[in-house]
Formats: sequence, structure tokens, C-alpha cells
Amino acid sequence: MSAITGIFMRNGKDVDPELMKKMNKKLSHRGPDGSDIWCNGPVGLGHQMLWTTQESLHEKLPFEENDLVITADARIDNRDELSKELGLKDEEDVSDSYFILKAYEMWGKDCPDKLLGDFAFAIWDKTQEKLFCARDHMGVKPFYYYLHDDAFFFATEIKALFSNNLVRKKLNEQKIALYLVDIRDKKFTFFDDIFCLEAAHSLTLSSNESKIRIYWELDRDYKIHMDSEEDYIKAFNEIFTEAVSCRLRSAFPIGFELSGGLDSSSIVCMAKKILSNNNNFQLNDLKTYSIFYDGFPEADESYYIEKVIETGGIKPHFVLAGNKGLLDKMDEILWHVEQPFFTPFMSYIWDFYKKMNKDNVRVVLGGYGSDEILGVGNYYLRELIVTFQWNKLMNEIKGIVKLSATTYSILFKKIIFSLIPMFIKNKMRGKNIKGGFIPRAHILNKKLINKLGGYENFKRFHRSYRGDLYGEIKPKEYQHMSINAITHNRYTAITTVSNSAFRIEPRFPFLDKRIIEFCYAIPTEMIIKSGWTKYILRVGMADIIPNEIQYRTTKGATDEVLYKNFLLFEKDFLENIIYSENEVIEDYVDLDFLKKSYDNYDKGIMDLDNLLCLWFSTLLFSFLLEFEKL
Repeated sequence: MSAITGIFMRNGKDVDPELMKKMNKKLSHRGPDGSDIWCNGPVGLGHQMLWTTQESLHEKLPFEENDLVITADARIDNRDELSKELGLKDEEDVSDSYFILKAYEMWGKDCPDKLLGDFAFAIWDKTQEKLFCARDHMGVKPFYYYLHDDAFFFATEIKALFSNNLVRKKLNEQKIALYLVDIRDKKFTFFDDIFCLEAAHSLTLSSNESKIRIYWELDRDYKIHMDSEEDYIKAFNEIFTEAVSCRLRSAFPIGFELSGGLDSSSIVCMAKKILSNNNNFQLNDLKTYSIFYDGFPEADESYYIEKVIETGGIKPHFVLAGNKGLLDKMDEILWHVEQPFFTPFMSYIWDFYKKMNKDNVRVVLGGYGSDEILGVGNYYLRELIVTFQWNKLMNEIKGIVKLSATTYSILFKKIIFSLIPMFIKNKMRGKNIKGGFIPRAHILNKKLINKLGGYENFKRFHRSYRGDLYGEIKPKEYQHMSINAITHNRYTAITTVSNSAFRIEPRFPFLDKRIIEFCYAIPTEMIIKSGWTKYILRVGMADIIPNEIQYRTTKGATDEVLYKNFLLFEKDFLENIIYSENEVIEDYVDLDFLKKSYDNYDKGIMDLDNLLCLWFSTLLFSFLLEFEKL
């Protein structure tokens, strides 16, 4: 979790080294272990170093070899494989960035797809006079840029770009509107003319040409067929073991997020199994971190967390949450994150990572991504109906009824509803806006909607983000769409940036490209079976995680934390936004709707959709106040 910066003066002017130093300094919080720049004529590259792996202790960036110069924020997980193909030694004094440079030397623009891991890098090719930039398959490492005919600037965080006089600090109203209606895109930022290099994309620049290229896409037609369920489970376990194992490479203490759910518990228990075979590792060194919502029994996961701890060899840590406002430290948080976000609980998560930082943790493994890669929505039952697979259908119905205590009548209503044509569903929902469903469109100022091209413009973005989410799609289509949505959500990039405040690198085993491709390609009945969701993960973790977690059917709910604490702690702030300083957001938000939503909330009328509109408006307000400080 280092930081990279760079300048390419496409008009041929020399880069000012002082400007590079200024950009680097803006990101010094990300890299306390070293800072350096490389400048030569029209190109400058910078780096802020954060040591995480043993190899990084020997790394110096930027560096040059064979007329190639690289800066990188990267962890490469297939070093062993690459060492054979590239003729390199997989040894401690050979850095991950060196593997990237040699991969580019051999494969050129095709090199990113040869790499496994999390990475964002830039290589200046002196011979071709081109700058080559790339970002990892799932967009874990951030990469922001400004492109002009005269110059190109890039950085790990947006604030570094404003060191340059050419880069204007201007709000992107399109992005603000998309945020308020919860439509997420891959490219735009909240700043005009500053873009995010999309996941699995590369960017090649010369003085007179720029080209963005997709180097990897999840193959919609990819399928894996095996002889038995046992074969699928064995293959999954091998891939999952490797995905966790390669993310344990660290020269510093590792932390593990432990919520008590299936995903995080699987990672913790698998890591313990792997590390127990390491003679240098003491099992009580395995540090887990859990958030405990005091006073909210519906969000209490302590029973399941304790079941993992009881397996032994774990040193647990708990962070008490729910006892303070949702906007606590928001100015500090927004300075780091640089954009409004979607979770209402960032102030609690902030304390979570602060605790890790005090324990000298520099790497943390989390379970994000499992819901998307192992999710097929409610579309499996519909597919069984329309393909006349009655035996499988009845088996699934019996399983769902047994596991969730759902009555047959309710379940059959869901099945019948899934067969109703889409245009009728929209009318039944009451959310048919000029022929297309747009979530939370009622929050937007109508003048802003017209200014940005009307509802058709928003429908276009919504289709890009979630496809025909409310249409008559197949389970595999939904799964593909959900995996693609991971890169839209930017959760990983936001997490990476927020963690930078505490010098912690997040790692996500479920976002391993090998796991994603495998879980997508296997039959749907290995994803959901007899009512069990995430079936292959559950059965694959037999004898690894506690039975109580392996076959749990419930999940802690935090909605009540939002309902109660937003009003309890932020009432004065909310009323100030709505009734006193509403000119800050009046160009973007329908104030009448906002007032109505707040009045209902204040009276105890709990509607999550309207409450989230209040939350998004509040975060936007806070962001606009901090905007000029970036």
C-alpha cells in the first residue's frame, strides 16, 4: 500500500523535480518508509514506500533498467510461476516491481494479464517514448489521472494531482447525481477531468496518442465440468487455500477481519491451518479484529466470533461501536477518502483500523467479494421453472422452507412474481419513471436532472452498472453482473485509501482472479443447493470452520444501528442541513423531498430507502464543505 505519482509532459517540456516532490509529499501518509523521484526530460515518476512484504524491505522505487523506468504500488502473487517464465530467481532481494518490469520487457502491453495480485504501476519506455500504466484485475489498487493534450498526471490519490496548476478543482455534477441515486460507475470521480483508470485496464500514452485497453474480462461462456461434487470441492479448496496463502506474505503482523460470518471465518480458519505448518509462526500471533455493536442485539455476532476463537490459537481484539455519531471524524475521513461513500459506518470502521495500527498491523485480510462471486440472486428458482426441472425445483423449495422457516405460500408468491413481465413489475412497484426504473431518483433536484440530459441519461448509467437487474435474467447472468459490480462499487479502492491513514494494506482473498473464474464457471447447483447459499464454500470448509458457522442461516443486521444513531447523534446536524445551510446542496437535492423524508424519520416512520437518501445527502453536504481542503 505504497503511493505512486507521475507526470508526462506531452508537449515536450521538462518536468520540474520540485513539482514531483510536491506531489509525493501530498501522499507521504501512505509511505513512511521512503520517498524518491525520477525525472528525465518530459517524464517524472515518484514513489512513497510502505514496507509490507520481506521483498519490499529491499525495494527501491522508481528504478531504471534497460531503458525502462517503473514506479509501482504492487503485490505480485504468482512470483513462482513468473520466475520460471522470466528466468528470474524468486528470492527475497528480487522485488515485486522487478517482476513487473521484466514482464513488460517480455510481453509488452499484454503483461498485466500475466500478473496475479493487486497492482497499479507505470512504466516509461524510453525506446518507444511511451508511458504504459495498468491496474489490477479487480481494481484493488487505486489509480487516478488527468489527461490533457499538453500533459498527463497520475497519482494513487486525487489530492496529489492538485499540486499542478493545470489541474482545476471543479465539481463533477454528473458524478454527484449518480451518487445520490446510488448508481455507481467505474470511470468518473467527483472532480471534473479527473478519472479513475478502470480495473483490468491499461493506458498507453505517447506525445500525440492515448489508448485505453481492456486486458481481461470474465468470459461469459466459460464453464468447468467435473465428474463429481467431490471434484469441485477439492478444486475449490486448492484454489481458496492458495488465494489465502499468497496474501499472508508479510514482514509485519497480519490482522484478520472477523465478523463471525461464513466468509471472514473461512479466511481466518484457513489462514490458521496454513500458518500452523510454519515453524516460525506462533498461533497466538494470529490477530483477529471484530466490531461489537453495544446495545444492538440484532447486530450481535459475538456468539459466532467466540466459536472461531474457541478453535484455539487466536488472539482476538474487539472494537466497541454504536456508541457515537455516524459523522464522527468525518472531516478527517473525507480528506483521506476524497469522495462521499455509501456505508454509514465509516466512523466505526475508522476506529477499527486505528486499533490495528496501534498493534503494528500493516496487512489485513477481509472477506469482501464472496457475496458477489457466490451469489445468483433469486433467479435460480425461476430458471428451474422455465426449464421444467421440477425435481430440482421442489428440492430447492423444501430446502428454503426448512432453513428459513418461510411458508410455502410466501415462497410460491415469490416464484409467481418472478414470472411476471418486467414492465408490469415496474408498475406494481410504483417506480416506473418515464419507462425505466431509477433507484432514488426522487431525491434529485429536477433542474439537475434536466441539466444532465434527463432520465434517459440516468437509465444509461444504471444499465451500465447493473445491467437489466430487474429483468428476466438467468442465474449466471446475475452472477456475472454481480462480479462486474465489484469494480463499479469501488469498495476496495475506498478501503485502500481509508486504510492509508493507518498505513495498513487490505487484502481480499475472494477477489483472487482464480477464485472468481472458478466460481463463475462451475454449475449453479454448486453455488446454491437444497436451499443452502454459497454451497461450495460451506461444504469446502467442513472440518476447517466451526459447524455453527458452516451451516448458519442468519446474518447480523445493522439497519437498527443506522435508524437509531443517525437521529440520536446527528439530529442537530441534519436539521442544519435541511433548514439552515441547505444552499450548500440545493442545486443537487430536492429539498422538499428531503424535508419530507426527515419529518417521517423524526416521527419514527422507518423507510430504509428514504433514510439512505438522508444519509447520502448528509455525506454530500460534508464533502462539499471539505472540497476546497483537498
